[in-house]
Amino acid sequence: MNNKKNTLQDIMDTGLTLVQERGYNGFSYADIAEAIGIRKASIHYHFPTKKDLVQAVLIRYRREFIDKLQRIHEDDNSWKKKLKSFFDLYRETLENNTKLCLCSMMAAELNSFPDEIRNELNIFFDANTSWIEKVLSHGKSDGEFNFSNEPLEQAKTLIAFVQGAQLMSRTSGQIGYYDSLVLSYMRILSNE
Repeated sequence: MNNKKNTLQDIMDTGLTLVQERGYNGFSYADIAEAIGIRKASIHYHFPTKKDLVQAVLIRYRREFIDKLQRIHEDDNSWKKKLKSFFDLYRETLENNTKLCLCSMMAAELNSFPDEIRNELNIFFDANTSWIEKVLSHGKSDGEFNFSNEPLEQAKTLIAFVQGAQLMSRTSGQIGYYDSLVLSYMRILSNE
């Protein structure tokens, strides 16, 4: 039983890495089988279709990410530090072989997916936007942020920014590029 659980986790972990590096259409079960040293039939045992695998990976990723956001929110930090911690979550994926956020990578291939996967992506981005909106709203009320538009609109802008910052950093091959963009954005929000 434990071996099946390890195999399942290995399949999901490898699927996550491959989607982050290559996209949904850039890998096959043969790639996963080769990477972890199992037969394709073993993957089909756990995930009959690629859609099943990617949906399971996406659900796990979304839940873990939202749990991280909840922990950041519960920390006794300033709103600026909470927002910086959010940016750091996206930075972590860049640190690991310049991968992108799973959902950012998948958003580029949205038309390839069935409704179930599209819905999961929407849940992820809606949760991120809602979390950021709360942080920005509280931070603005407390005088930590100074922006003119509504917190929801600023949150949407920030989501687009962080995805673009990841892409630009990945393209340049320099994580410092991401860091400098985040620093500039934080200065704009703080009106420094």
